[in-house]
Amino acid sequence: MTRPIPELDTEDLREMAIRGGIEGAADMDREELVESLLARPGEGAWQEDPKPAAVNPNDYRYHAPDER
Repeated sequence: MTRPIPELDTEDLREMAIRGGIEGAADMDREELVESLLARPGEGAWQEDPKPAAVNPNDYRYHAPDER
């Protein structure tokens, strides 16, 4: 079983943040690393994009090549 993020060593946190692509992770202190790695509602690259899609996939129908 893995340990929770706040219980990890500072170097493990830093390595995880660098691998995750967090900018400036190499210069962050422990508190900043923990804060940047914990998920908070409405923050982070993993959240859903609130902007509408440029193309609605329902506007197009698939046609087999022989039906064209």
